[in-house]
Amino acid sequence: MKLRISKACLSITAATFMALVYVHQQVEVVKLSYALDNKERKAEDMLDRKRALEYNINGLASPMRLEKALYSQRIDIAFPKRSQVIMAHPKAESRLKNVSMRETAIERKTVKFSILDIFGLRAEAQAREK
Repeated sequence: MKLRISKACLSITAATFMALVYVHQQVEVVKLSYALDNKERKAEDMLDRKRALEYNINGLASPMRLEKALYSQRIDIAFPKRSQVIMAHPKAESRLKNVSMRETAIERKTVKFSILDIFGLRAEAQAREK
């Protein structure tokens, strides 16, 4: 009889231990699932933030945005005239000739766009230029 009781106690103890191990495993699976969901949510939030920051960087670096901001404040930016430039290095004179040619081309575009502003055709002209 004692042998049966000890076998029964041993069987109950083994079954209880196995049940506890099973429950512990299930609890760990649930904990890992919550941790995984949390990390996925954080990663998604970070990706959304990255996309928003890239959009902001592209907008801030856009020459069109800068031009619109300056235009809305009525700030006129132009290249300096040759007489307004002081050369710090003697070899810079040769580089100034190239800059001067680009400057006249830009001035012509500026004049063309200022004339188009009068008629409200600037946006159309810029779209066709590209």
